[in-house]
Amino acid sequence: MENIFLQGLKENNINKLLAAPKSDLHNHSTKGCRREWLAQKLNVDIPKPPQHLEGLEGMQTWFRSSIKPFCDGYENMLLRWEGAFAEAERNNITRLVMNFGTAEVDQVGTVKEFQELIEGFHKTYCPDSIFEAELTYPAFGNVEEETDELDKYADLGYFKAIDICAGENVQPFEAFLPLYRKAEKYHLTKKMHVGETGSAEYVRRAVETLGLSEVHHGINASTSKETMRFLADNHIQVNVCPSSNVMLGFAKDYKTHPIKTLVENGVRVTINTDDLLIFDSSIENEYLRLYRAGTLSAEQLNEIRQKEVVERNLF
Repeated sequence: MENIFLQGLKENNINKLLAAPKSDLHNHSTKGCRREWLAQKLNVDIPKPPQHLEGLEGMQTWFRSSIKPFCDGYENMLLRWEGAFAEAERNNITRLVMNFGTAEVDQVGTVKEFQELIEGFHKTYCPDSIFEAELTYPAFGNVEEETDELDKYADLGYFKAIDICAGENVQPFEAFLPLYRKAEKYHLTKKMHVGETGSAEYVRRAVETLGLSEVHHGINASTSKETMRFLADNHIQVNVCPSSNVMLGFAKDYKTHPIKTLVENGVRVTINTDDLLIFDSSIENEYLRLYRAGTLSAEQLNEIRQKEVVERNLF
């Protein structure tokens, strides 16, 4: 008998898809909640996003003009964090990885106060889920200062990973070496946003230079057999966000999305939301969109889902 996830895909049954255990490993915390959930909490009408957002700059412009006016300020940032955990409960997310910037942590207070706040949401909405906080830095930041201050954020052991986001080719990979080497002291999983706009070679160099074990996005690795073989042979996980890629114009459409090529070449991938509040596609819908487009079979999608769930003893 087929499992509930396979049934959900083949029957276009959202309730069955929601009931199946899933993960979301690339989730920007301040944009991790559903638009409908936030609109209901604030009693406002938040507009749906356009089909195309014209790259990262267009995305940020649309967010600042069309969403943030409804939910700006510290209290609303906390509400958006809460909404991300509410979505984990709704969607049976059994492993959730969310990233936070140091400025966001500082707004709460000490790292201990931040941990208590976030764990309050975690225990309220999805206490049985594995939750991992990821510390993220902008690519344009002052790496020397960030390296000096890393102890402040990592010393308690609450953060499990480190990431660089907000643009590629802003600084050479070597510039981040001090930060990533210090991250090793705290056994942080090393990740980076790379290969969304950058080349396949860029993905490989990032992994080799910084010792990454996971890549956020990484879809342009699909243009090089050699890079895909390198990722597969070295068990580098690529955390893919289909709707983000399509809506930003980094992938043509769902049918030809690069995840198909990555899977066919043995690269380990996961399927994630990126910025749910912006892209308006929760995790079950990401799977469903790929299935409807014929990008991957129901069995391939189920294998992607199960691999993370089973290995984390969540299935």
